[in-house]
Amino acid sequence: MGAKMDRVLAALQRKLARESDDALHRGMHFPTRWDPFFKDYMTLEGVYRYPGKHFDFHKRQLTVSPTD
Repeated sequence: MGAKMDRVLAALQRKLARESDDALHRGMHFPTRWDPFFKDYMTLEGVYRYPGKHFDFHKRQLTVSPTD
């Protein structure tokens, strides 16, 4: 899974590097009930940021704090 994730992230980074500023600022409406990080209107930039926010949210849910 680690290698697959590396390939997906590399492909996304290559695609992001090719996006124009105009493309990053275009957007569309999203169904906010699907996910707490969806906004009613999201730009392509926001869509690229979404997976990191989603991952961090679940990482915090699954992280066990050390007890002292």
